[in-house]
Amino acid sequence: MLFDEIETSLHPLLVRYLVRKFHSTRSNSHKAQLIFTTNNTSLLRKDLFRRDQVWFVEKDKDGASTIYPLTDFSPRQDEALERGYLRGRYGVLPILPAEAKA
Repeated sequence: MLFDEIETSLHPLLVRYLVRKFHSTRSNSHKAQLIFTTNNTSLLRKDLFRRDQVWFVEKDKDGASTIYPLTDFSPRQDEALERGYLRGRYGVLPILPAEAKA
């Protein structure tokens, strides 16, 4: 199942519920995959995803996209992924005009 911006129409708790359902062998016995884009940083949780399941897409100033996994950054087991993401540790920071950065 593919979703673009899954949080646009769904409550964050419902998104977490769906993710857990897809991870469950009981409810997902045929091993279907859920692939989605999101800007919801609260989903960067160790209890929802393994580190190899998280990928980032970064656009450069010319609009070209690069995709790379979280594992490229070798995050520690106890690392706060959401905080690292918001601080730019994994790249994917928006390109803002100079006046917006102040």
